[in-house]
Amino acid sequence: MASRSRWSLAIAATLVAGALLPAAASAAPAVCSEVAPIRAAADHWIAGNAKPADATWFNSLFIKGDIETYKLTGDAKYLNYATAWAAHNKWKLPTGTPNLDGPEASQEYIDLYQLDPKRPAGDIADAKAYVDRETKKVEGGSASDMSYVDAVRLGALSAFAYFGGSTNLDAMAKLFAYPESHIYDKKNALWWRDSRWVGTTQHWSRGNGWIVAALTDTIANLPAGDTHRAHYISLLQDMFAKLKATQQAGGYWTADVDHPAAFPAPESSGTSLFTYGMAKAIQAGYLDSATYLPVVQKAWGWLKGTALRSNGVVGYVQGPSSHPSQYQPISPTATSNYGVGVFLMAGVETARLTPGC
Repeated sequence: MASRSRWSLAIAATLVAGALLPAAASAAPAVCSEVAPIRAAADHWIAGNAKPADATWFNSLFIKGDIETYKLTGDAKYLNYATAWAAHNKWKLPTGTPNLDGPEASQEYIDLYQLDPKRPAGDIADAKAYVDRETKKVEGGSASDMSYVDAVRLGALSAFAYFGGSTNLDAMAKLFAYPESHIYDKKNALWWRDSRWVGTTQHWSRGNGWIVAALTDTIANLPAGDTHRAHYISLLQDMFAKLKATQQAGGYWTADVDHPAAFPAPESSGTSLFTYGMAKAIQAGYLDSATYLPVVQKAWGWLKGTALRSNGVVGYVQGPSSHPSQYQPISPTATSNYGVGVFLMAGVETARLTPGC
């Protein structure tokens, strides 16, 4: 497995340099101003959910944030929590989930696998099997599984990029091309949730957040010379320009990106996903820092200062939805595992842009 050797060498080099794991990261809590709100949110959720949960996307997204928190802080309790979750689920994807709601966990298994060169390849065998099955479906002429925005992220687009190889990458490109040709509103540089909304001006915040997270992590896994990489970056740049223009004065986005007056309550999960993508894009060099760092800082300022409650609850999370009108008005105390996870993702990436972090 080519990806295995590549990542093993990269992680080994990083460990030698002391840049990734606890030895270097242990100083972060003392000097990084952003660690406290990140820890507060992660610790509150873990304290109330000590037993490992299943591997459905709701829980997997919290694990993603938890892993990122470990990478920032070097605190082993976060890694232990994520590893216990993976072991509880036997490193398998959930079964019986509708459509492509199940494969999200493959991305978290890959994240854990990348962190430890000693982990057995079997830990990501089920993730690889999923990618292989989807690739065979595409080769057989069926490339329409990602017919709604959630599926582009939850269907683990980035896992195809991680495993690589021309066959997987070709399948990945075709899987993404289907939603792009059917539910991408190019005129507005935003996405409709699914075919029901095509032609309208309704663009669901978290739905567009799923696209942002999917493309962000896929780009990070693609080789620099991949023929599709520039296109994916261009799509994100167009989206970010639109999102910059629709950010509310308080720093957040509402559930309906283009019509904030329709549902004026802030929405933290979409805001977190946009913040995560922009912050990573700045670090990767395909988004202008002078233009977008203020957007990221303003969004994170709202997330840590308002969405995060004093008791560690991440609020203003729209419940499981497919359009803006559901779970309205969104409560300041409305929370969820995935809402906390994406909050952590946003915080960690913003911290990486913060002096002292």
